[in-house]
Amino acid sequence: MTKRLVVLVLVFALSAAGLSAVSPRAAAQDAIECYGSEGSEVSVLSVWAGEEENTFKAVLAPVLEACEITLNHEGTRDLNTVLDSRVQGNQPPDIASMPNPGALTVYADKLVSLDELNVHAENYVQGWKDLGSVDGVWVGLPIKTDIKSLVWYSPLAFEAAGYTVPTTWDEMIALMDQMVADGDVPPLSMGFESGGATGWTATDFVQDILIRTAGVEATNGLVDGTTAWDDPAVVAGWELYASWVENYGGGADAAITTSFGDAILLPFQDPPAAWMVKQSGFAGSAFVAPNFPDYIYGEDFAFFVLPSADGAAVPMQVGGDFIGAFNNTPAVQAILGYLSSAAGAAAWAASGFDLTPNSAVTPDAYGDNPISADKAAALGAAPDVTFDVGDLLPAGLGQAEFDGITAVVGGSTTAADALADIQARMTEALGM
Repeated sequence: MTKRLVVLVLVFALSAAGLSAVSPRAAAQDAIECYGSEGSEVSVLSVWAGEEENTFKAVLAPVLEACEITLNHEGTRDLNTVLDSRVQGNQPPDIASMPNPGALTVYADKLVSLDELNVHAENYVQGWKDLGSVDGVWVGLPIKTDIKSLVWYSPLAFEAAGYTVPTTWDEMIALMDQMVADGDVPPLSMGFESGGATGWTATDFVQDILIRTAGVEATNGLVDGTTAWDDPAVVAGWELYASWVENYGGGADAAITTSFGDAILLPFQDPPAAWMVKQSGFAGSAFVAPNFPDYIYGEDFAFFVLPSADGAAVPMQVGGDFIGAFNNTPAVQAILGYLSSAAGAAAWAASGFDLTPNSAVTPDAYGDNPISADKAAALGAAPDVTFDVGDLLPAGLGQAEFDGITAVVGGSTTAADALADIQARMTEALGM
């Protein structure tokens, strides 16, 4: 059997597994290019082990088989230590996954520009390319993402209470005011206890508030110092969040002492212990579905995107993984070319390995996973993306952000003072 026929058979097999509903661009990107890699090896270091490793290998199977590439994959939860040791020993893997784009800066001078690796740049919105770039050079391919700007609720509970999903910021406020007026059930479940990382869900929420009140440019500017942390607009965003905890979220004690996992479940109890919870995309499949196995997505639980002032789409807050290449070999080119193609995106979508940032795939490619399909549609409707600010800050400042918002909510400091402290640390960290 010729390699061309092998490729076509593999693509047909993927389609039969549920990958047929990809965008029209897939037709031009379904033939796997090997770039002379036939019979070679490639080493990959990632955080994916166990079932995640098996899923990752399944996604890569078409290109590995078509090009007869031998994959040497190592999955480790201690990726930073292992990768640093390999790089320092001048034995880096060909490809490595990075848990966030901030990690790319550590190895930027050793990573190969993606422009040299035959990736399909046309399949990524500019925001993703910017996040994977260091000093203007695109070195990190976004490979896996979850979205954060979501509000989870029960459609059946809303219908029974006469509530409708808000489409603008003012409608969101009016809905929460109505919920307060109607009874003792708080509009929002805002618990954010998480051990040493207590406060991370609060900072995610604040970031979405800032995107809608101060704008995405000002919000992104918190990472590189172009926006001061004690800017009045940032102070106002933190104060607004703290007021929502008090007025709509059951108060500071409940927020600080209720674990984020327990908080996710409150709107789905019978009767509801809260009406809504603002949480990332993982909430539905990782928390609601396992704890309420009889619930039907779209009826008993669903989500909407936190609305903007006028209801227009705004950039989606995301987290995610990137992959970078330390070597420019034909096998690396084949794998990154495949992963960034429409066919590679479709394989990722069908695998259930969270969302792909690759825009050359439609929600239908997520097959029988309606939660992922709806999340993909929400991501696709956003004009751009903005990464979780805390994951991009210099070492230690992410924790300072967690501690700061917890102290503000708890009333031991003001938003102005907490943010002034973070700004002072930021100034020192950046040498400003």
